[in-house]
Amino acid sequence: MIPVRDMRSVLYATAILFAVAVIGIRGTFLWLEYRSALHRAEAATQDLALLMEEYAKRTLETSDLLLNDIIAYVRLRGGVGALSETTDASQYLAGLTQRSSASDLFLIIDKDGSTVGISTLQPNAAVNFADRSWFKAHRAGAETFVGGAVFGRIAQEVIYTYSRRIPDLNGDFDGVAQIALRPAFLQEVSRSDSNTGNVILGMWGRDGRVIARTGLTPNQTDSGVSHTALFNEMEGQRSGTYRANDMGDGIDRIISFRRLDRWPVTVTASVPVATALAAWTTGFYWSAGITGLVLIALCWLTWIGVRLSHQTETTQSELRQANENLGTALSDKVMLLQEIHHRVKNNLQVTSSLLQMQARRFPDPGVKAAFQETQDRLRSIGLIHDILYRKDTGGTINLQDYLGRLIPELSATYGAVARGISVDLDAEPLMIDLDRGAPLALAVTEAISNAFKHAFGPGEGGRILVSARRIDGRIEIIVRDTGRGLSVAPESDSSLGMKLIRSFAQQLGGRFSLTADDGTVFPLDIPA
Repeated sequence: MIPVRDMRSVLYATAILFAVAVIGIRGTFLWLEYRSALHRAEAATQDLALLMEEYAKRTLETSDLLLNDIIAYVRLRGGVGALSETTDASQYLAGLTQRSSASDLFLIIDKDGSTVGISTLQPNAAVNFADRSWFKAHRAGAETFVGGAVFGRIAQEVIYTYSRRIPDLNGDFDGVAQIALRPAFLQEVSRSDSNTGNVILGMWGRDGRVIARTGLTPNQTDSGVSHTALFNEMEGQRSGTYRANDMGDGIDRIISFRRLDRWPVTVTASVPVATALAAWTTGFYWSAGITGLVLIALCWLTWIGVRLSHQTETTQSELRQANENLGTALSDKVMLLQEIHHRVKNNLQVTSSLLQMQARRFPDPGVKAAFQETQDRLRSIGLIHDILYRKDTGGTINLQDYLGRLIPELSATYGAVARGISVDLDAEPLMIDLDRGAPLALAVTEAISNAFKHAFGPGEGGRILVSARRIDGRIEIIVRDTGRGLSVAPESDSSLGMKLIRSFAQQLGGRFSLTADDGTVFPLDIPA
């Protein structure tokens, strides 16, 4: 027996090791959770960046198609100059807004920068766009241009533009067709976070100028991110994710970006690192508090354990002795139950042999058949006890194992091979308690025996299929043969076999029937 002082030393050592383990394991999990929170935030920004890419591509592709229609209209009407003297261009653009969800502001601008057609009401004062960078780019030869964020002179709100150069018949510069786009999508996606700066979605031009951004105000339209790593170290990358404070608000963020193939546009989605780690930070404080309580409780329990070391040792000794006694008693009980099943099986075999000897004294085939049926019933019950004797199954029977042993015995009894009758088994490994096993075994024995006796005439071969499976909380056992079929309904059959089957089905709380389907089908349905 371990001395009390040694037990106390073990308790102290265990407490220290446990405290180290708690701190170490919790610290490891906190580190893993920290990395996982960052990975989830990176995945979220990547998904948002992909969503932004699809939005930008769809918006620009739709705008490009609309501007092509406008250019075709202008050329059909003889050019921008021919439209400057009428209001037809404005009427056409106003009608175009009815079938466009991209924007409600379309412009046709002549080569001097003045508006020739506008889809909304004409402004009170003349508007000239010759000073805009997109106009200068088209005049210099650019076919398309994605304009940066501006405070619209007509829309009177923050917008960005997409425009196409209108050539005359000689290919010279004749004007510009433009569509003004509102960044409403960016606001909708991050509306709940726009005031706190949590999520920022952005579209940026080739030189890093802002095209559209979450929460962009009129005085921020000249801002950009050309000085950041996005447009310097990572210029050659089509997509990626990095961590920096590049969004102009001084907040450390996780930033994902994607660059469009067709247009010089880069889209970004970012979330503050603090926001990504908010749940982790809360969990960290909770973990620290709980770990502290655990360590305090550990110290208290160690103190209690030292005080109760003698009592624990005594209790363990008594418990060990009780377990040994219980194990011995359980082993004796198992052996006794197996011996009982063995004796019952032997007694049933003796009874079956006596019936067989008695049957030989009667020349009447009907009497011999009656004795044989009784032997079959005794054999089916004896088989249950043989299974319980050979296997410690806790008083339950594996229906698959039982049927696998019963069918060959019945097949041998009725000469299945010589008569050309094959018997197939398709059963699931279902467990049946002993109280229900006996009546179920007898009912199945009667059904299989009836198939052997009545389904096939002299010289007629065939097939018997026995299946057992669980269906929706019930067990369904089916005995099907390919013989002559049903000759009488089960309700009107007064044979002993049918009476026994009916009685066993009632005892099991189940139901059965007989139907004709290319032979006779006997389904027995009982609760599982």
